[in-house]
Amino acid sequence: MGRRESLEADVFQPLWAAGWQWLWIVAGALFLGVYLIVEFGDLLEGVGIIVGGSALAGLGIWYVDQQYEAVLDAGIEQAQTAVLDVVGADGDDSEVSSIPTEGRALLLVSPAREYELTTFVVAPDALVVHDDTTVSLAHRYVSVGDDGQRYEYAHLSSVAYEDGHLRVVLADGTAESFDVSSDPTSALSAVRERMAVADDQN
Repeated sequence: MGRRESLEADVFQPLWAAGWQWLWIVAGALFLGVYLIVEFGDLLEGVGIIVGGSALAGLGIWYVDQQYEAVLDAGIEQAQTAVLDVVGADGDDSEVSSIPTEGRALLLVSPAREYELTTFVVAPDALVVHDDTTVSLAHRYVSVGDDGQRYEYAHLSSVAYEDGHLRVVLADGTAESFDVSSDPTSALSAVRERMAVADDQN
């Protein structure tokens, strides 16, 4: 079933929400403002609502653009902790890294609404690849699936990044591939070191 928990980040929620809901804010302000002008001839109040709503939307967009990197980093860290628990790895003797891939976008807002994570856990005896995590900035939650693929170093032939894919080749020739948006350099370096140690022990 996986797990879903609130994304813990220090943001001013009214402005954060305004940035993600700016279309609704502008639409609502326009509707109400025009209604007051047309139905009651109240030009001053109608224009004030339209301008005020637009200003709130603009301020919200600016706030999201200023804060999203810190919020995304907090979400990734929170997700990595959950992934370690899911795969039964010890964070003290494992190297953990994640590659985020942008999901749905929102007009005028710099970050995506949510990011899909591929997380690499380089444990003492195996590489674990977990590719079932979502960090939602718009709704501020982290969702982590139950399963990760485990590859013992003694059974690995090679691990490499090729054109947007992490390719894992087992000693028996079986190959598996994971979509990633960039080269997981640190994870690959750590895996190759562990593979070399495993080869020396065999």
